[in-house]
Amino acid sequence: MLSRAQEARVREVFGRHPPGTIQTYCLEHLAVAVQIPLGHLADLAAFVRTLREHGACQTQYGGICDAAGHETTPLLIWGPPTPMLARPSDLRGGGRAS
Repeated sequence: MLSRAQEARVREVFGRHPPGTIQTYCLEHLAVAVQIPLGHLADLAAFVRTLREHGACQTQYGGICDAAGHETTPLLIWGPPTPMLARPSDLRGGGRAS
């Protein structure tokens, strides 16, 4: 499970792009951008699933990771085109198992 600080950094990365632009990340580069050890990629992936369920990010398989400019076939993640309005407690999964 990610710490609240790590979760906050993920949400901040998704919210800090200029309006009307999209910044895409592969899971590994998202982990690097938010300072999450690569050994915790499964926890990050679970948190991304929760964010996606709440409309706080979008995902697809394959595309270009803007963080390093490489093509990827695994999961590609990006934030919403407008700032997130949900409270952090709404994004923690509400006590449900992820």
